[in-house]
Amino acid sequence: MILKRMTTVLVTGATGHVGYQLATRLHEDGWKVRAVVRSPGQFDLVNAQGWEPVLGDLAQPQSLKVPLEEGDFVLHCAAYAGADKPLYQTVNVEATRRLADLALHAKVRRFVHISTISVHGNELPSRVDEESPLATTDPEPYCSSKALGELALGEIRAHGLETVVLRPGMITNVVRSQWGNEMVERIRTKGWPKSFHPDDVQPWVQTLNLAEMSRLALTHPEAANETFLAVDRNVALREFYGPIADALGQPVLVPDRAPQLSTCHVGKISTKLGYKPVRSFEETMDGLVALAKTPH
Repeated sequence: MILKRMTTVLVTGATGHVGYQLATRLHEDGWKVRAVVRSPGQFDLVNAQGWEPVLGDLAQPQSLKVPLEEGDFVLHCAAYAGADKPLYQTVNVEATRRLADLALHAKVRRFVHISTISVHGNELPSRVDEESPLATTDPEPYCSSKALGELALGEIRAHGLETVVLRPGMITNVVRSQWGNEMVERIRTKGWPKSFHPDDVQPWVQTLNLAEMSRLALTHPEAANETFLAVDRNVALREFYGPIADALGQPVLVPDRAPQLSTCHVGKISTKLGYKPVRSFEETMDGLVALAKTPH
């Protein structure tokens, strides 16, 4: 896919942890980023990044009459993961369908949806791949609603919208990351999470690598209408959070249960799109351990 200079991408969730990093990468690459924000109070933040603010609220799908232009791209990063259960359906399913429908009628070039590997279940089975079943009835509403959101997007794709779905694992960075710097602080203040077995294995992706995957999803001809597990590797929590706990002087606890081996197949995005990581697991761990050792 050949892109013209200053290609425009509409990004939802651009002020959140993941969307911010992805929008920043695209802006640095020369894209014009149009960021959907819920209130004019966020305009200054968006303008400061060199992006264009667009007013819209995913909790009110009728507000998503964003001025999409023919030739635009969409990067849909926003999702709901709070305590208000009705909002899971409203935001993760209905707003995804509404935004995709608007994109279809605006004749955008491609719609990239940042989903989650948890669409295969909160208790992720081992050896998941892109063809594994979606957990649309999972009792965890985030998982089931994101799975239903993918199905809603598929309905619009069937009418001609070109889409790409990325399903990331534990998205980790040294800054602005629930599974990175924020987890360091949780272990610092509360100790090793009691729900974590050190031999649990989880799919993992570096945030900056997810940004590279998103760039490929937006631009690579072979990405059209494909789904990719956005995962760098399967990691045991012992090798992930163990060194952080050691750096903080916190003991690694072992709960009275068998470890959960939530592995997935890694490789389709590399084979099909030529993806190569830009930040390694080891580099990320070095940054997180250094953060843990920083005096507070």
